[in-house]
Amino acid sequence: MDTTLTRVDAAQRRLSVYWLTVAFFAVVIAFGDGFWVTSVQGAVGAIERNDPPVSRWLRDSALMLPLFFLAVLAAILLGRRLFGNSRSRLVTFGGTALLMVLLTSAVAITEVAASSAYDYRLQSRDLVSVHAFHQTIADPAPGATAPTNGGCTGICAEKKLTLHSHLKALRIASVVLLLSNVVLVLWVLALRGDRMWRSTPALDASSEATVGHEVAGAML
Repeated sequence: MDTTLTRVDAAQRRLSVYWLTVAFFAVVIAFGDGFWVTSVQGAVGAIERNDPPVSRWLRDSALMLPLFFLAVLAAILLGRRLFGNSRSRLVTFGGTALLMVLLTSAVAITEVAASSAYDYRLQSRDLVSVHAFHQTIADPAPGATAPTNGGCTGICAEKKLTLHSHLKALRIASVVLLLSNVVLVLWVLALRGDRMWRSTPALDASSEATVGHEVAGAML
């Protein structure tokens, strides 16, 4: 037990970040992006997943929170490594904010893509089931403008239309998520921008050594 606590304490000192700031970023971004994920699923998702939107938003956002926490932590650590020695605060915090937007947006877009893929699978299965009972349910009506590429009609055309809807929703959601994360990151950065990471352990050790030498010299 003591060994585990020692390792955890050593890892925390090595990371040297403000964990409250990391958690604040993660919660705000996770629930902000979760709103758009829930909106996309409600617009083009499968009817089997037609849960109450508020409960689905809270549940899915809470489940994705650990991934957003890791993305924010990775962005802060990478930002400190790349821009931590810069004398310009704009470069330091601007570069870190950009990394955070990119990493968290990648997580959110992946979540939308995975949700859309699962919805498309359910919708395709439903189309096959309906077509099996009603052979003409998916056939285009006379005069309809269903796409026919290579003889793709009926249920094949319906699947293509469904896939096109999901791809279009994913493209729109990707842009919205990027813009939304820019706003959220800048807002949280304005609140806790000066509390992202602590001074590195190496600098702390050198400072303590310097102070120790000065004290010893004064005593001598």
